Amino acid sequence: MKGEKLRESANDSAEVVSLHGRTAYKPDLSQLARNQLAAARAARGLSVEEFAELLSAMLDWHVSPEALESWEGVTTPPGDVLVAADIIGRQRGPQLGGADGDESQDALAQLVGNQFADLTGVYVSRSEFQAKVPASDIFDDAKDIRMCGLSLNLLCQAYSGSRLKEIVQAGTHLQALFLKPNGRYIADREREEGYPEGQLSALTALNIAILRERVIGELSEEAAGRVEIGVYDEPIRFNLTLIDKQMCVAQPYLPETRGVDSPVFLVRKRRAVGGLYSTFDQIFASMWERRTTE
Repeated sequence: MKGEKLRESANDSAEVVSLHGRTAYKPDLSQLARNQLAAARAARGLSVEEFAELLSAMLDWHVSPEALESWEGVTTPPGDVLVAADIIGRQRGPQLGGADGDESQDALAQLVGNQFADLTGVYVSRSEFQAKVPASDIFDDAKDIRMCGLSLNLLCQAYSGSRLKEIVQAGTHLQALFLKPNGRYIADREREEGYPEGQLSALTALNIAILRERVIGELSEEAAGRVEIGVYDEPIRFNLTLIDKQMCVAQPYLPETRGVDSPVFLVRKRRAVGGLYSTFDQIFASMWERRTTE
């Protein structure tokens, strides 16, 4: 008898909390949205001002701290704010033990990069990449530039020579590795891309001369020592530009396809070990060790 009463009591309690028989029950979605927004900020340990700044960067419209406080406490936050907050809340902090520039502002890029092994951008051709990412954006603030490829036009043709001298004089270190002019493999590439014999060799020799005469030749002795030039005579596979041990612009050389028409991949280092950045960094380091001088 006592057991039956306990069961009846339990059943009564279950009926009290069950939603199945209470069709009139409606969850407070506005409160849930406010809680979700507050939880995303708490997950990152950010102040209202800091979180509002991150939201503004992602949404491309200004989010004031006052509006954020209202969304967390009184009013219902907009849908795009909730999506942005969710992305920011799932963003992991820097893993490299140092300042990461404005990466903290780019939560969406970091989220995608973490999922796709450091890959943060893909462009169908070099011309599209250069239209959207000017050479000045890549090199102006760089302290360490390492490049290998064919003629390195991104540096020698698309970037201001006077500006290059300025950044090197100010302390930037440059390593530039060209495919050897008049070598076996640049001739192979000329045939594959359908260029007249000697055309790529002439362009590459010109770019090397630009660096030597118009850059190194006009620097102080100390600054000139920060520019290193090498050549290699091997099958060309990638055009690589590595910036400050954090960012890489990588372009493969495809069969029977001109370099300007090959896709370009933008990579940002997001882990100490593994990932695409480490792969391209190792490729450059290995090629640099095998370099020769003309």
